[in-house]
Amino acid sequence: MLRKIAALITTTLYDSETMPMYSITIRKLFAHLIAICALTCHSSTSIAAEVVGDLLHVYGKIHVSIDNSDTDGLNDDTYQDGVSVSSNSSRVGLKGQYQQVIYQIEQEVRIDDSSKGNFADRNSFVGLTGDWGSLRAGIHDTPFKSIGSKWGLFGDTIGDRRAILGAGYQSGNQLNERAKNMIMYQYDHEPALKIQAMYAVDPEDDGTNAGTVDNNKDEMFGAGLWWRIADITLSLAYEDWTGHSYIIDGNAYRIAAVWNLARHRLGAIYEDIDPSIVNEFSRKAYGVNWKWGFIEDWDLRLQYLVADNAANTTETGGSNISAAAYHELNDKTKLYLAYTATQNDANAKFPAVDGGHGDEVKTVFGGRPNSLSLGIEFKF
Repeated sequence: MLRKIAALITTTLYDSETMPMYSITIRKLFAHLIAICALTCHSSTSIAAEVVGDLLHVYGKIHVSIDNSDTDGLNDDTYQDGVSVSSNSSRVGLKGQYQQVIYQIEQEVRIDDSSKGNFADRNSFVGLTGDWGSLRAGIHDTPFKSIGSKWGLFGDTIGDRRAILGAGYQSGNQLNERAKNMIMYQYDHEPALKIQAMYAVDPEDDGTNAGTVDNNKDEMFGAGLWWRIADITLSLAYEDWTGHSYIIDGNAYRIAAVWNLARHRLGAIYEDIDPSIVNEFSRKAYGVNWKWGFIEDWDLRLQYLVADNAANTTETGGSNISAAAYHELNDKTKLYLAYTATQNDANAKFPAVDGGHGDEVKTVFGGRPNSLSLGIEFKF
Protein backbone atom coordinates (compact mmCIF):
# COMPACT_ATOMS: atom_id res chain seq x y z
CA MET A 1 0.00 0.00 0.00
CA LEU A 2 2.73 2.46 0.97
CA ARG A 3 4.63 1.65 -2.20
CA LYS A 4 1.54 2.50 -4.25
CA ILE A 5 1.05 5.74 -2.34
CA ALA A 6 4.69 6.76 -2.81
CA ALA A 7 4.64 5.85 -6.49
CA LEU A 8 1.39 7.77 -7.01
CA ILE A 9 2.71 10.89 -5.25
CA THR A 10 6.00 10.79 -7.18
CA THR A 11 4.21 10.31 -10.50
CA THR A 12 1.81 13.17 -9.75
CA LEU A 13 4.32 15.67 -8.38
CA TYR A 14 7.30 15.00 -10.63
CA ASP A 15 7.78 13.37 -13.99
CA SER A 16 7.89 9.63 -13.32
CA GLU A 17 10.47 9.11 -16.07
CA THR A 18 13.01 11.40 -14.35
CA MET A 19 12.23 10.76 -10.68
CA PRO A 20 13.87 7.72 -9.06
CA MET A 21 11.40 4.97 -8.20
CA TYR A 22 10.63 4.79 -4.48
CA SER A 23 10.52 1.28 -3.07
CA ILE A 24 9.69 -0.33 0.25
CA THR A 25 9.41 -4.00 1.09
CA ILE A 26 6.45 -5.68 2.77
CA ARG A 27 8.67 -6.66 5.70
CA LYS A 28 9.66 -3.01 6.22
CA LEU A 29 6.01 -1.96 5.95
CA PHE A 30 4.99 -4.28 8.77
CA ALA A 31 7.93 -3.02 10.85
CA HIS A 32 6.68 0.54 10.34
CA LEU A 33 3.13 -0.29 11.39
CA ILE A 34 4.13 -2.35 14.42
CA ALA A 35 6.44 0.41 15.66
CA ILE A 36 3.77 3.10 15.32
CA CYS A 37 1.22 0.96 17.18
CA ALA A 38 3.68 0.30 20.00
CA LEU A 39 4.57 3.97 20.31
CA THR A 40 0.90 4.95 20.39
CA CYS A 41 0.05 2.49 23.14
CA HIS A 42 2.91 3.58 25.39
CA SER A 43 2.70 7.34 24.78
CA SER A 44 -1.03 7.81 25.28
CA THR A 45 -0.76 7.19 29.03
CA SER A 46 1.50 10.22 29.71
CA ILE A 47 0.07 13.36 31.33
CA ALA A 48 1.12 16.98 31.68
CA ALA A 49 2.46 18.16 35.04
CA GLU A 50 1.73 21.43 36.82
CA VAL A 51 4.12 21.08 39.75
CA VAL A 52 3.75 24.33 41.72
CA GLY A 53 0.96 26.34 40.08
CA ASP A 54 2.32 29.00 37.72
CA LEU A 55 5.75 28.76 39.34
CA LEU A 56 6.70 25.47 37.65
CA HIS A 57 5.27 23.60 34.67
CA VAL A 58 6.88 20.49 33.17
CA TYR A 59 6.16 20.02 29.47
CA GLY A 60 7.55 18.29 26.43
CA LYS A 61 7.06 16.57 23.11
CA ILE A 62 8.09 13.13 21.88
CA HIS A 63 8.24 13.02 18.10
CA VAL A 64 9.48 9.81 16.48
CA SER A 65 9.21 8.60 12.90
CA ILE A 66 10.17 5.56 10.90
CA ASP A 67 11.47 6.69 7.51
CA ASN A 68 12.50 5.04 4.28
CA SER A 69 14.80 7.33 2.27
CA ASP A 70 16.64 7.45 -1.04
CA THR A 71 19.62 9.85 -1.35
CA ASP A 72 19.77 9.34 -5.13
CA GLY A 73 23.47 8.59 -5.28
CA LEU A 74 24.91 9.47 -1.87
CA ASN A 75 24.88 5.95 -0.45
CA ASP A 76 28.14 5.91 1.55
CA ASP A 77 29.29 5.11 5.09
CA THR A 78 27.67 8.27 6.50
CA TYR A 79 24.55 8.86 4.41
CA GLN A 80 22.76 5.71 3.38
CA ASP A 81 19.54 4.71 1.68
CA GLY A 82 16.98 2.67 3.56
CA VAL A 83 15.08 2.59 6.84
CA SER A 84 15.81 4.90 9.78
CA VAL A 85 14.22 5.48 13.19
CA SER A 86 14.42 9.22 13.84
CA SER A 87 13.83 11.36 16.94
CA ASN A 88 12.69 14.71 15.59
CA SER A 89 13.35 17.62 17.94
CA SER A 90 11.82 15.70 20.86
CA ARG A 91 12.14 17.85 23.95
CA VAL A 92 11.46 18.31 27.64
CA GLY A 93 11.21 21.64 29.42
CA LEU A 94 10.53 23.58 32.59
CA LYS A 95 8.80 26.95 32.53
CA GLY A 96 6.98 29.23 34.90
CA GLN A 97 6.21 32.67 36.24
CA TYR A 98 6.53 34.27 39.67
CA GLN A 99 4.97 37.71 39.82
CA GLN A 100 6.88 39.71 37.14
CA VAL A 101 9.57 37.06 36.54
CA ILE A 102 9.28 34.54 33.70
CA TYR A 103 11.65 31.71 32.77
CA GLN A 104 12.03 28.68 30.55
CA ILE A 105 14.61 25.89 30.33
CA GLU A 106 14.22 23.55 27.37
CA GLN A 107 16.36 20.62 26.25
CA GLU A 108 16.28 18.43 23.16
CA VAL A 109 16.30 14.70 23.83
CA ARG A 110 17.28 12.05 21.29
CA ILE A 111 15.32 8.98 22.20
CA ASP A 112 16.60 7.11 19.15
CA ASP A 113 20.34 7.20 19.96
CA SER A 114 20.81 9.28 23.19
CA SER A 115 23.30 11.59 21.46
CA LYS A 116 22.23 14.89 23.07
CA GLY A 117 24.31 16.01 26.04
CA ASN A 118 24.12 19.80 26.54
CA PHE A 119 21.43 21.08 28.89
CA ALA A 120 19.17 23.98 27.86
CA ASP A 121 20.13 23.77 24.18
CA ARG A 122 16.72 24.99 22.97
CA ASN A 123 14.84 28.22 23.79
CA SER A 124 15.89 28.95 27.37
CA PHE A 125 15.76 32.30 29.13
CA VAL A 126 14.87 34.36 32.20
CA GLY A 127 13.14 37.73 32.09
CA LEU A 128 10.55 40.23 33.25
CA THR A 129 7.00 40.71 32.03
CA GLY A 130 4.24 43.29 32.44
CA ASP A 131 1.63 45.29 30.53
CA TRP A 132 4.51 46.85 28.60
CA GLY A 133 5.60 43.48 27.18
CA SER A 134 8.45 41.21 28.21
CA LEU A 135 12.24 41.35 28.23
CA ARG A 136 14.20 38.08 28.06
CA ALA A 137 17.87 37.09 28.13
CA GLY A 138 19.32 33.72 27.12
CA ILE A 139 18.89 31.53 24.03
CA HIS A 140 16.01 31.95 21.57
CA ASP A 141 14.96 31.47 17.94
CA THR A 142 15.49 34.62 15.90
CA PRO A 143 12.35 36.38 14.59
CA PHE A 144 13.49 35.43 11.06
CA LYS A 145 13.43 31.75 12.02
CA SER A 146 10.13 32.08 13.91
CA ILE A 147 8.37 33.48 10.82
CA GLY A 148 9.23 30.30 8.93
CA SER A 149 8.33 28.03 11.85
CA LYS A 150 4.85 29.50 12.25
CA TRP A 151 4.24 29.45 8.49
CA GLY A 152 5.35 25.86 7.77
CA LEU A 153 3.01 22.86 7.91
CA PHE A 154 5.66 20.13 8.30
CA GLY A 155 7.75 21.29 11.26
CA ASP A 156 10.39 18.73 12.31
CA THR A 157 9.05 16.09 9.87
CA ILE A 158 10.66 14.95 6.62
CA GLY A 159 8.83 17.85 4.93
CA ASP A 160 10.43 20.52 7.14
CA ARG A 161 10.67 23.84 5.24
CA ARG A 162 14.39 24.15 6.04
CA ALA A 163 15.34 21.89 3.15
CA ILE A 164 14.96 25.10 1.09
CA LEU A 165 14.24 28.12 3.31
CA GLY A 166 17.45 29.45 4.86
CA ALA A 167 19.47 26.86 2.92
CA GLY A 168 22.37 27.13 0.47
CA TYR A 169 22.70 25.00 -2.63
CA GLN A 170 25.81 23.26 -1.21
CA SER A 171 25.68 23.69 2.60
CA GLY A 172 21.97 23.19 3.22
CA ASN A 173 20.16 24.67 6.23
CA GLN A 174 22.36 27.36 7.84
CA LEU A 175 20.19 30.44 8.37
CA ASN A 176 17.42 29.33 10.70
CA GLU A 177 19.28 30.27 13.85
CA ARG A 178 18.66 29.94 17.57
CA ALA A 179 20.72 32.86 18.85
CA LYS A 180 22.93 32.50 21.92
CA ASN A 181 23.68 35.38 24.30
CA MET A 182 20.55 37.20 23.19
CA ILE A 183 18.35 39.92 24.65
CA MET A 184 14.80 40.06 23.27
CA TYR A 185 11.87 42.41 23.77
CA GLN A 186 8.42 41.01 22.96
CA TYR A 187 5.04 42.72 22.94
CA ASP A 188 1.81 40.74 22.59
CA HIS A 189 -1.63 42.16 22.02
CA GLU A 190 -3.58 38.95 21.47
CA PRO A 191 -4.74 38.03 18.98
CA ALA A 192 -4.08 40.97 16.69
CA LEU A 193 -0.41 41.88 17.13
CA LYS A 194 2.97 40.53 18.20
CA ILE A 195 6.32 42.31 17.96
CA GLN A 196 9.82 40.97 18.64
CA ALA A 197 13.16 42.81 18.67
CA MET A 198 16.37 40.88 19.39
CA TYR A 199 20.06 41.68 19.85
CA ALA A 200 22.72 39.00 20.36
CA VAL A 201 26.49 39.11 20.84
CA ASP A 202 28.49 36.06 19.74
CA PRO A 203 25.16 34.53 18.62
CA GLU A 204 26.72 31.30 17.30
CA ASP A 205 28.73 30.74 20.51
CA ASP A 206 29.67 27.04 20.65
CA GLY A 207 31.02 27.16 24.19
CA THR A 208 34.68 26.88 23.15
CA ASN A 209 35.56 30.06 25.07
CA ALA A 210 33.12 29.58 27.94
CA GLY A 211 33.96 31.66 30.99
CA THR A 212 35.38 34.59 29.01
CA VAL A 213 33.77 37.76 27.65
CA ASP A 214 31.60 36.98 24.61
CA ASN A 215 33.13 37.71 21.22
CA ASN A 216 31.87 41.23 20.49
CA LYS A 217 33.12 41.08 16.90
CA ASP A 218 30.17 38.81 16.05
CA GLU A 219 26.66 40.11 16.58
CA MET A 220 23.10 39.92 15.28
CA PHE A 221 20.09 42.20 15.29
CA GLY A 222 16.64 40.99 14.30
CA ALA A 223 13.02 42.11 14.40
CA GLY A 224 9.68 40.50 13.61
CA LEU A 225 6.04 41.53 13.30
CA TRP A 226 2.89 39.39 13.27
CA TRP A 227 -0.38 41.15 12.42
CA ARG A 228 -3.73 39.40 12.34
CA ILE A 229 -6.65 40.87 10.39
CA ALA A 230 -9.80 38.75 10.64
CA ASP A 231 -8.78 35.33 9.25
CA ILE A 232 -5.49 36.53 7.69
CA THR A 233 -2.13 36.69 9.49
CA LEU A 234 0.67 38.74 7.90
CA SER A 235 4.23 38.51 9.18
CA LEU A 236 7.56 40.15 8.40
CA ALA A 237 11.05 39.58 9.80
CA TYR A 238 14.50 41.04 9.19
CA GLU A 239 17.92 40.16 10.58
CA ASP A 240 21.39 41.63 10.15
CA TRP A 241 24.57 39.67 10.94
CA THR A 242 28.19 40.56 11.59
CA GLY A 243 30.52 37.58 11.52
CA HIS A 244 28.02 34.84 10.64
CA SER A 245 29.69 31.54 9.78
CA TYR A 246 28.11 31.43 6.30
CA ILE A 247 26.72 34.82 5.19
CA ILE A 248 29.58 36.70 6.94
CA ASP A 249 28.32 40.31 7.23
CA GLY A 250 24.89 40.16 5.64
CA ASN A 251 21.16 40.42 6.10
CA ALA A 252 17.95 38.61 5.23
CA TYR A 253 14.20 39.13 5.39
CA ARG A 254 11.05 37.05 5.14
CA ILE A 255 7.45 37.95 4.38
CA ALA A 256 4.66 35.45 5.00
CA ALA A 257 0.87 35.29 4.87
CA VAL A 258 -1.56 32.69 6.22
CA TRP A 259 -5.29 32.63 5.49
CA ASN A 260 -7.64 30.42 7.51
CA LEU A 261 -10.86 29.80 5.65
CA ALA A 262 -13.34 27.30 7.10
CA ARG A 263 -11.54 23.92 6.92
CA HIS A 264 -8.74 25.30 4.75
CA ARG A 265 -5.45 27.00 5.62
CA LEU A 266 -3.54 28.66 2.77
CA GLY A 267 -0.02 30.08 3.11
CA ALA A 268 2.64 31.88 1.09
CA ILE A 269 6.19 32.95 1.97
CA TYR A 270 9.09 34.84 0.38
CA GLU A 271 12.68 35.23 1.58
CA ASP A 272 15.69 37.17 0.34
CA ILE A 273 19.23 36.58 1.68
CA ASP A 274 21.96 39.11 0.92
CA PRO A 275 25.47 38.16 2.16
CA SER A 276 28.18 40.81 2.16
CA ILE A 277 30.29 38.55 -0.05
CA VAL A 278 28.37 36.94 -2.92
CA ASN A 279 28.12 33.21 -2.25
CA GLU A 280 25.68 30.28 -2.32
CA PHE A 281 23.24 32.15 -0.03
CA SER A 282 22.90 35.14 -2.39
CA ARG A 283 19.46 34.12 -3.61
CA LYS A 284 15.69 34.33 -3.20
CA ALA A 285 13.22 31.60 -2.25
CA TYR A 286 9.45 31.20 -2.35
CA GLY A 287 6.87 28.83 -0.97
CA VAL A 288 3.16 28.00 -0.82
CA ASN A 289 1.26 25.52 1.33
CA TRP A 290 -2.25 24.23 1.94
CA LYS A 291 -3.97 22.34 4.75
CA TRP A 292 -7.44 20.84 4.44
CA GLY A 293 -9.39 19.39 7.37
CA PHE A 294 -11.49 17.14 5.16
CA ILE A 295 -13.16 15.14 7.95
CA GLU A 296 -13.13 15.26 11.74
CA ASP A 297 -9.67 14.53 13.21
CA TRP A 298 -8.07 14.17 9.75
CA ASP A 299 -6.29 16.68 7.52
CA LEU A 300 -4.28 16.67 4.31
CA ARG A 301 -1.23 18.91 3.82
CA LEU A 302 0.72 20.02 0.75
CA GLN A 303 3.77 22.31 0.57
CA TYR A 304 5.95 23.49 -2.33
CA LEU A 305 9.21 25.46 -2.03
CA VAL A 306 11.57 26.88 -4.67
CA ALA A 307 15.05 28.42 -4.42
CA ASP A 308 16.35 30.56 -7.29
CA ASN A 309 19.85 30.33 -8.73
CA ALA A 310 22.41 32.01 -6.47
CA ALA A 311 23.92 35.27 -7.77
CA ASN A 312 26.58 34.86 -10.48
CA THR A 313 25.85 31.12 -10.85
CA THR A 314 23.88 28.88 -13.17
CA GLU A 315 21.89 25.73 -12.46
CA THR A 316 22.04 26.17 -8.64
CA GLY A 317 18.32 26.28 -7.92
CA GLY A 318 16.13 23.60 -6.43
CA SER A 319 12.61 22.75 -5.33
CA ASN A 320 10.99 20.62 -2.66
CA ILE A 321 7.47 19.23 -2.47
CA SER A 322 5.85 17.51 0.51
CA ALA A 323 2.49 15.87 1.10
CA ALA A 324 1.00 14.29 4.22
CA ALA A 325 -2.12 12.94 5.88
CA TYR A 326 -2.46 13.70 9.62
CA HIS A 327 -4.76 12.03 12.14
CA GLU A 328 -5.46 13.52 15.57
CA LEU A 329 -5.64 10.42 17.73
CA ASN A 330 -6.48 12.43 20.87
CA ASP A 331 -5.87 15.92 22.24
CA LYS A 332 -2.17 15.16 22.81
CA THR A 333 -1.27 12.76 19.98
CA LYS A 334 -1.01 13.01 16.19
CA LEU A 335 -0.12 10.31 13.69
CA TYR A 336 0.95 11.06 10.14
CA LEU A 337 2.05 9.56 6.85
CA ALA A 338 4.28 11.95 4.88
CA TYR A 339 6.26 12.01 1.65
CA THR A 340 8.85 14.54 0.46
CA ALA A 341 11.03 14.89 -2.63
CA THR A 342 13.64 17.45 -3.71
CA GLN A 343 14.57 18.19 -7.32
CA ASN A 344 17.96 19.87 -7.82
CA ASP A 345 19.43 21.68 -10.78
CA ALA A 346 22.71 20.30 -12.11
CA ASN A 347 24.97 22.32 -9.76
CA ALA A 348 22.86 22.14 -6.59
CA LYS A 349 22.43 19.54 -3.85
CA PHE A 350 19.60 20.74 -1.62
CA PRO A 351 18.66 17.83 0.66
CA ALA A 352 15.30 16.09 0.78
CA VAL A 353 15.22 16.34 4.58
CA ASP A 354 16.92 18.98 6.75
CA GLY A 355 16.25 21.15 9.79
CA GLY A 356 14.37 19.84 12.82
CA HIS A 357 14.04 16.28 11.54
CA GLY A 358 16.59 14.15 13.36
CA ASP A 359 17.93 12.14 10.40
CA GLU A 360 18.84 14.26 7.37
CA VAL A 361 18.65 13.00 3.79
CA LYS A 362 21.40 14.63 1.73
CA THR A 363 22.23 14.03 -1.93
CA VAL A 364 24.71 14.64 -4.76
CA PHE A 365 24.82 17.55 -7.21
CA GLY A 366 21.76 17.32 -9.43
CA GLY A 367 20.24 14.72 -7.09
CA ARG A 368 16.56 13.99 -6.56
CA PRO A 369 16.36 12.51 -3.07
CA ASN A 370 13.09 11.51 -1.44
CA SER A 371 11.69 10.04 1.77
CA LEU A 372 8.53 8.36 3.06
CA SER A 373 7.70 8.59 6.76
CA LEU A 374 5.28 7.23 9.37
CA GLY A 375 5.38 9.36 12.51
CA ILE A 376 3.88 10.07 15.90
CA GLU A 377 3.89 13.34 17.88
CA PHE A 378 2.93 13.21 21.55
CA LYS A 379 2.79 16.39 23.65
CA PHE A 380 2.57 16.61 27.41
